[in-house]
This record gives sequence, C-alpha cells and structure tokens, in this order.
Amino acid sequence: MAGQQNDARFSRVFKTSIIIGLSELCERVAYYGIVSNMALFTTSHCFPRPYNQPSMFIYIFTGFAYVLTMVGGWLADAVISRFWTILGSLAVYFVGTMFLVVSSFYCGESPPEVHLSVPLYITGLCLVAVGTGGSKSNLGLYGAKQFPEHSENLDQQLNTFFHWYYWCINVGAAISVLGVAYLQEIHPLGGYVVICAAVLLSGLVFIVGKCGWYEPDEGQEQVLSIVRGIVSASRRASRPVHRAPGGCLERWLDRANESRAREEVDDVKQLFSLLWIFLCFILYFTLNSQSQRLRLPTFGGTEGTDGVFLNVFNEATILLTIPIMHWLVYPWMARVGRELTSLERIGIGMILSVASMIAAALVEVYRREQVLNGNFFIQQISNHKIHAADMTVFVQVPQFLLSGMSEVMTLITGQYFVYTQAPMRAKGTVMGLLLLMWGLGNYFSLGLSALFNAISYKMTGKQWFPLELNDGRAEWFFLFLAAFMLLNTVFFLFLATRYKYKTYRSHRLLDDVGTAEDVPA
Repeated sequence: MAGQQNDARFSRVFKTSIIIGLSELCERVAYYGIVSNMALFTTSHCFPRPYNQPSMFIYIFTGFAYVLTMVGGWLADAVISRFWTILGSLAVYFVGTMFLVVSSFYCGESPPEVHLSVPLYITGLCLVAVGTGGSKSNLGLYGAKQFPEHSENLDQQLNTFFHWYYWCINVGAAISVLGVAYLQEIHPLGGYVVICAAVLLSGLVFIVGKCGWYEPDEGQEQVLSIVRGIVSASRRASRPVHRAPGGCLERWLDRANESRAREEVDDVKQLFSLLWIFLCFILYFTLNSQSQRLRLPTFGGTEGTDGVFLNVFNEATILLTIPIMHWLVYPWMARVGRELTSLERIGIGMILSVASMIAAALVEVYRREQVLNGNFFIQQISNHKIHAADMTVFVQVPQFLLSGMSEVMTLITGQYFVYTQAPMRAKGTVMGLLLLMWGLGNYFSLGLSALFNAISYKMTGKQWFPLELNDGRAEWFFLFLAAFMLLNTVFFLFLATRYKYKTYRSHRLLDDVGTAEDVPA
C-alpha cells in the first residue's frame, strides 16, 4: 500500500515538474524573442534617431525586469499566494505583448505611425517587465514546492528539478534565437504574434496543473515578521545584553529575543548571511551581460545573417553541459569522495566566467587586427554601415563554451542554494533578491562601461569601449572586468569557507549543519 502511494506521489510530482518546465519554456521563448528584436526595433525607422542605442535599451529593460523580481517574490510571500502571483504576472505579461503586437502593426504602416508605435512599444516593455518580475521569482520555487518535504532523497530530487528546470529555460531561449528572432527579421508583426501566443500558452499550461496535480498552495507567509525582528533589535540596541559569540551583527540581533520568537531572529541572521553572498553575484551578472555584447556580425562573411544567432552556441553548451554534469561529473565526484558543496560549485562557475572574459579579449584583439589590416567588408546592420572583419564568428565559440559552463555551475546551483537555504517564510523574497543582483548587474554594466570610457578619454583622448568597436580598445575593458571578477571570486570563496549551511522544514530551522566542508550540494 505504501509503495502504491509512493508511486502515485512520484507520478504527480513528475507531471507537475513537466508542466512547470513547459510553462517556463514558453515564457522564455517570449522573453528572449523580445530581447533579440529590441536592437532591430530601436535602430529602425520607427524609433527616434537620437535614441538609437540598442545596448542601452537592452540593459535598461533587462535590469528593470529583474529588479521587479524581488517585488514579485514578496507578493507571493506576504500578500497573495504563489499560484495567483504567477498567474496574475503572466496575465500582465500577455497584455504587454499585445501592446508590442499593436506597436509593430503601426510601425509597418506606410508611412509608419511613429507617434503611436513608440509609446505603445515602451508601454508594452514596461508591462512585460512587470510580468517577468512576478513569474521569474516564483515559478521555479512553485515547482520545487511540489516535492514532499520529508522525502528520503529530497536534496537529490531538488537538485535534479532545478537542473532540468534551467534546461527548459535554455530550450526556450534556443527556440527564440533560432526561430522567433529570424521570423522577426523577415516579418516583425508575425514575430510579435508568436511571442504573444507563447505567453498565452505559458499561462494555459500552468493552469492545467491546477487540475488536481499541484500541492495545495502555501498561501500567505509571514515574511513581514522578519522585518519586525529587525525593528525589534534596533529598538533594543541601547539595552545591555550578554556578549554573544560571533560578530556585532549577531549580538545586535540577539537583543530581539526579548520579544520575538527565536526562529524569526535566526531568519534575520540568515538573510544577512545570504545577502553578503548575493552581493558577489552583481559583478558576475555584469560580466554575463558584457560577454553578450561583443558580436561578429556575420557567419564567414555571409551578408544578411545577424550575429544574434551566435547566441545558440551558448544555449547549446548549456543544454549539453547540464546532463553531463548532473548524470556523470557530479555522481563521479561523489563516488570518489569529493562531492562539491553548493558554494564550491558557484565559485568554480565564477572562475569559468573569468576565463570566458579573457577569451573574449583575445578574440577582440584578433578581430580588430583583421580590420586594421584591411581584411574587412562593409555590412549593413539595420540602418548602419560597419566595417566587419572578414572572419568566421565561430572564433567566439570558446568564450561561449566557457560562459555556458559557468552558467550551469553558478546559476542552477544558485537557485537550488536559495531554495534550500532561504528561510521558509521568505523564499520568494530571497529568490527575488538573487535575481535583483542580475538587474543591478545590468545597470552596473552600463555605469562601468561609461566610467571606463570617461577614464580612457581623459588619459588618451579616445574612448576605449565605444559603440563602434573598431575605434576603441575593447580588449582592455574585458581584461579589466576579468581582473575585477577574479578579486570578487576570491572574496566569494572567503565567504563560502565561513558560511554555515541550514536545514529548513515546515517553516522551522531544524539544524545548523556546519561549514562548507560539512554538507554536499
């Protein structure tokens, strides 16, 4: 009888995992379709010429979407249930894509209705960002919540779920790059219709799981009690207290124990521990966004094939690396007695991102030498003519391989780490906090490149990282980022050696299982 119940539970969890993965896949098709087309639209005849800065728009949009993930996570934790947060966000997302469809329609008119197209486009992007914020921070958590808390191999099940959840994300990205982006180049309106349909399908697939497969939603959590714990500690800061072991932060928070439950104080301490680790992700996401900027525009000099399709190598690397790492590498390391902890995996991923940036710098040196030696041709990209190096874009494959492996080690493990280490009452908020670092990384990328250009202009009278890379020295910028990231990784590894892993079940901290050496991922 017990075996039949376990089989039924496994069947239900398997079905819900597939549903969550498919819903996320469809949503990512839409999201990356929008991002891939953004450069084309912002440099088209429909967009005002003074604002033809595609990189800036991509960074601002991506940053805005990921900043809002913390709001989406908080809504699910403290205001409404996670299910309705996800569904409501997808509804807003769908309305936003409808605005983009109408904008594309007016842009295709002869003459184009610019006074209608641009406002509709910006409004649509804002709504899409809001929808992304609510769904991105909660969908993966909702899928992980379907696994019974008291399963004997819960950690292994969660690890497997997050690996294949991220695999679905990148399947959606690959479909978008290979299919939607190409369709948008030849038929922009048709491309946006597909994007709109993808969001609708994502919502419908998610609703299907409500028909008897999902676990009952956890409902409203008491995330605000964590804030009250901080306020309580602050109010009692002037009172004498026994000198507790640990730093001044721990001693300050222990003052809240006079009136707050012990677990609330522990939750606050855990949030501060996670925040220090998450801060190291800002620079990682900065490198992640910058590594996507350098593109050779054509495949082997074939005019008309935009370099955006090179993104597929990054997605292909991730799609191949996930099963290799999950089925072969990680089990092998466990058998030989050297199972990596979550933070060790993330640290290795950060080192790979440094190697990816160095590879990008080497490619840029070779590319610019080709242009300076006259080995180039004139290529039309939207309304701009550029000197494109007559060389294959496949020289960028190494940096994409390193970047893809880095994502597998860092981002998948990061989501698993958040789910297992965040306080039960604030998982959505903490996941949103991690994704907030992604948004800040995009904004930091804008500010860092501007700062780098200002410094180089003051030193040499030229910008080293201009929009026209042939006029700059972009390799120095990439090497600067690599060195900065290396220092950031050293600091992260220092934090990792001091971090104490937690075990949460049913809203409670069961135990403190020690430092990084004590617990496998």
